[in-house]
Amino acid sequence: MESITINVGEKTAREWEKTSPKVRLRVEKVLEEKIERLIKRIKFEKLDMLMDQMSDEAQANGLTEEILQEILKEDE
Repeated sequence: MESITINVGEKTAREWEKTSPKVRLRVEKVLEEKIERLIKRIKFEKLDMLMDQMSDEAQANGLTEEILQEILKEDE
């Protein structure tokens, strides 16, 4: 396991210092899961934005659904 540093408010830091090792371990596990899910969600949001930009650019350059279907048929 590796350590990371996360900035928190003063109150949270004080409460953390008073927390037992058992509770800290539980909190760390929950936070790790939440951080992983958040990072994945952000990556997917960026991918969605990129795909939307590509779609907009393709449409602006004249690509239509019909043309796309013809291109896809040619690859078969």
